[in-house]
Amino acid sequence: MRNRDLVFGTATLAVAVVYYGFAAAIPHSDLADPVGPQGLPNTYAVLLAALSLMLIARSLRAEVRQAPTGDRPNAEPAESRMPSAESPIAIPGRIPRVLGMLLIGIAYIVVLPWLGYLVSIAALITATIYFQGGSVNARSVLVALSGAALFWLLFIWLLRIQYPAGLWPSVI
Repeated sequence: MRNRDLVFGTATLAVAVVYYGFAAAIPHSDLADPVGPQGLPNTYAVLLAALSLMLIARSLRAEVRQAPTGDRPNAEPAESRMPSAESPIAIPGRIPRVLGMLLIGIAYIVVLPWLGYLVSIAALITATIYFQGGSVNARSVLVALSGAALFWLLFIWLLRIQYPAGLWPSVI
């Protein structure tokens, strides 16, 4: 499993470097906002590179920590380490989760023009919490509202990215 993490981390790091190269080649416009046309793509590339490096470091650290099975006195047999149908490695169990998250994303895009950014992103966070097995209670609503406020501050207020106001054009 750790070798797959190392390979995947290395591959995504290469993608981040290539993506950053393409993003840096985007011409600057005098009509652009303060972030510019390169701002968000460059941010995505840097975040992908950082996450890739974290995955690579984690996989290398696990390789160093993991001693061979013969050196560990209470090592579990190899048969018990094989993935079962309930494990996260099992592909058939992932398809409904992927489709569910895709449908939540599509619903977000559909309701965004009518509900506006704040309400739509809060609903997206709440739906994701519920879909991933959490319950909708005061804590999850607080997380959704805080997340929506944080994303609004980041994208709308700080980065000055235009958003659909929806039902709330005079509020913000």
